[in-house]
Amino acid sequence: MKINVVRLATFFLLLCAVIAHNRVSAQRTVLNMNTDWAFYRGEVNGGQVVELDDSTWMPVVLPHTMRLEKKHCGGDDIYKGIGWYRRYFTLDEKYKDKKVSLLLEAAMTSSTLFVNGKEVKRHYGGYVGYSVDITDYINWDGNNVIAVRVSAEYDPLTPPGKPQDRMDFYYYSGIYRDMVLEITDKLHITNELEVDHIAGGGLFVAYPLVTKERAVVDIKTHIQNDRAGVVKGEVRNLLISSEGRVVHRAASKFELAEGGNAHVSQQIEVKRPKLWHPYTPNQYTLESQLWSDGRMVDSESRKIGIRTIKQTTDGFFINGEYLYLRGANRHQAHANVGDAVSNSVQEREAISFKQGGFNAVRAAHYPQDPSFLDACDKYGLLVIECIPGWQYFNADEVFVERLYDVGRDMIRRDRNHPSIYLWETALNESRYPASLASDLYDIAHSEYPGDQMYTAGDYLGHTDMFDYYDVFYKQVSRYPKDGDVMSNYVEDFVSLKPLYTREWGDGVGEKPRVSLTENEQEQMLQCRGRFDQLNGNGYFDWCMLDANKNMAGHFVWSYNDYARGSQQQTLYCGVVDINRYPKFSYYMSQSMRDKGISQDGLYDGPMVYIASCNSSDTLISSTTDITVFSNCDEVKLYRNNKLVGAQTRIQRTPLYAPIVDKGGSPSFVFDATHYEAGELKAEALIDGKVVAVHTVRTPERATNIEIDIDDKGIKPVADGSDMVGVYFKICDDHGTLVNSSDAMIDIRVEGAGELIGAGVKRIGVSRQKVEGGVGFAFVRTHKKAGDITVIAESEGLEMGRASISSVSYKAKHLQDGTHTVFTGGEEDNVKVSSEKSLTEIVADKPIVAIASVEADFYQANYPVSNITDGNHKTWWISNSDKLPQSVTLKLEKESFVFASAIWLQKDSASYKHTVETSIDGKSWDVLYSRECTGWEFKPVLVNRNLLYYRITFHDVSEGRAGLGEVVLYGI
Repeated sequence: MKINVVRLATFFLLLCAVIAHNRVSAQRTVLNMNTDWAFYRGEVNGGQVVELDDSTWMPVVLPHTMRLEKKHCGGDDIYKGIGWYRRYFTLDEKYKDKKVSLLLEAAMTSSTLFVNGKEVKRHYGGYVGYSVDITDYINWDGNNVIAVRVSAEYDPLTPPGKPQDRMDFYYYSGIYRDMVLEITDKLHITNELEVDHIAGGGLFVAYPLVTKERAVVDIKTHIQNDRAGVVKGEVRNLLISSEGRVVHRAASKFELAEGGNAHVSQQIEVKRPKLWHPYTPNQYTLESQLWSDGRMVDSESRKIGIRTIKQTTDGFFINGEYLYLRGANRHQAHANVGDAVSNSVQEREAISFKQGGFNAVRAAHYPQDPSFLDACDKYGLLVIECIPGWQYFNADEVFVERLYDVGRDMIRRDRNHPSIYLWETALNESRYPASLASDLYDIAHSEYPGDQMYTAGDYLGHTDMFDYYDVFYKQVSRYPKDGDVMSNYVEDFVSLKPLYTREWGDGVGEKPRVSLTENEQEQMLQCRGRFDQLNGNGYFDWCMLDANKNMAGHFVWSYNDYARGSQQQTLYCGVVDINRYPKFSYYMSQSMRDKGISQDGLYDGPMVYIASCNSSDTLISSTTDITVFSNCDEVKLYRNNKLVGAQTRIQRTPLYAPIVDKGGSPSFVFDATHYEAGELKAEALIDGKVVAVHTVRTPERATNIEIDIDDKGIKPVADGSDMVGVYFKICDDHGTLVNSSDAMIDIRVEGAGELIGAGVKRIGVSRQKVEGGVGFAFVRTHKKAGDITVIAESEGLEMGRASISSVSYKAKHLQDGTHTVFTGGEEDNVKVSSEKSLTEIVADKPIVAIASVEADFYQANYPVSNITDGNHKTWWISNSDKLPQSVTLKLEKESFVFASAIWLQKDSASYKHTVETSIDGKSWDVLYSRECTGWEFKPVLVNRNLLYYRITFHDVSEGRAGLGEVVLYGI
């Protein structure tokens, strides 16, 4: 028998690599710091002092928001002050010759870190954290204390920079992501956020060549020598399959002077690679090892995905294959806890996206949790990552530099995620100079060289920004006179660069926003309107969606309902509500997925869903327009086992041709002619065989509470800070949700977990009123694994009870230090304003009648009568660019007007305008002059008698003057 020496040597090296891989965990120690914190809400003089008496501080865990909030906390009703955190700890002397670093993932909005009373780090920005070396601050003889001062106060110099009362979302407070302590050898692999290297620091993995037959993995490892003297060694990188087998390796020798650092570049060639794709998200583990003196001194492990992307005017391509993107925008906020949720909650959210039929997410409007991005990698969800911004730019050089910093850090932190395919380097819906766009473009491409970096502008903007974005969100046939296409000119589309619609589905249409408290017909109308918009009949900024042949994909606004500072009411445009409970539109999105594609453990391709509760003879959704969503060939609908009708995909396609041409599905609408209580059943068929079934029953009298612990197969971990969401559903005897119920329920948790917000009356968790028949709460685990039992009661209903077992935590916590018992409570120092906002006040005021409206200019499609038709989604738009120009309202009679509200036409445009009032139409008194965007439609006080009300436009940032609605309130 012949022995192949080369193969034997290769086998030996791989065997050594496996042995080394199995003992990697001993080289780098990562300690969880999420538990054992003390927190004080408010300013503390000397909060960093080691000897401070913090006995009255409250015990908390991370992630943490500085005040639990009401579920519907809109209208600038969140905590925006200072908070102090303290964490005691001890370290074993065996680490004394090591490097100790602290990694804080995020604190909103700025933070100052102290170790043993000394300031170590100041950081501005709440969406990307930092890593900092604290070795020289450690007390090795005993107790240590970390103190973090976090400010959620308004800061115009830190992006996003806009006051929260004028924001369409919130940036909540607190250390709302994880914190860990990393202990490494002084000869170590660096952290990309700790060192400042363009396209460097830590590990940077790229793929200069990717085919189905062969791929090249380019690995750049940054190492630092903080030992005394020169060191020699070797960087080894192992590529490990999903089965745990080392399939490839690379080794490179190095020599570093004392205090020196270097990037070690290596390439690994992979034959017949398992490529990453949203429907086959194959991942490898990259094990980077640092060897010296015959032993491994440091190592780092991460998941990677081998793939290549290309953005063209013909669409998006991954691994050489065309893929149409149907995505949603995601805000990271959740009920009661704001942005502060555990990693498992982030992972469940990615699962929900995939199960809802989405293959992409726009992380609007800021870098999101690394654990969410990890989950997008794991389950196959393409991501647009955005720098933080919304309708605000500050020319101050401090703001600009902080924006550049967060742009660099965002790319350095997240460049190795295969899920991120587009980087939005534009301040969302903001006006800024071309030089800023140019600088951000240069930063992005310098931080990620090669042809796999694509940047997107929020819009094309002015012609002088044309070269600074690789992908556009809007394209028109020509540039208007001012060179600006962020306008309200209705024009044809052309293919200038790759095109996406970054937001659609809200603001216009039949029913863009719907709460779960509304009936089934209203939910169905939201879907019906969105089908129409996908067909090309939406707002012109949306680029006709599926009807545009150049469209590469689009992102519905939004995935989830959310509260915002600018308005009292929660924004109900989501496909799920603020608790992530699905609306009908979630299943509409689900029907757009390919019936032939399934993902193990996530979903089977074929689906069918009845968008009806069969609840009333007064609702078309239960009678003449019973809508069924399905991606299959044929749908049959039965009512009480009698066939209502059958429809095929081919029959329905002519009504939805653009959607079907892009791979989506039509809706199936059945006329049952009349109402009949009981059961509706839909069958979906492929090749004549039933492959999916959905049934709904008419809700009857509520009798019981069903509890659904929404773990999605991700068991909560007993680490003292993990979380899981729980739904409480009011049901009848058949288990049907009684969606009209607003029952009051009382919730408690027993065993190895606790109810977040328990006993806090202000936010209404322990005792809450369900919405649309559904209540919600988060449960947090203890450090000891065991059964967690959730119980809900309500007068007249059978009690609900459900249990889940937490699993043991396998990693390590940072040892708690010596300190007093923390005795504070969640409501300490909470100040709640009892004053009503003007928005709440005018809700009870009568509307003053308008006799006539006149405008200097108008056009037939957008008449001036739209200003007072009671619908701010219908517009008056001028037909002239001439400015100034005015719109004048005349009341039916001279009246006292308490307040007024103006909805400007385009939410992203800025309008410089003056509002005046008059008694005789000749002498005018100025009410106010301001420049603001279309989002800023809060009422303003008038408090005067008037007969005429005039709005004069002096400047418009794009397009022409336009109004959605004007409302005057009396007394």
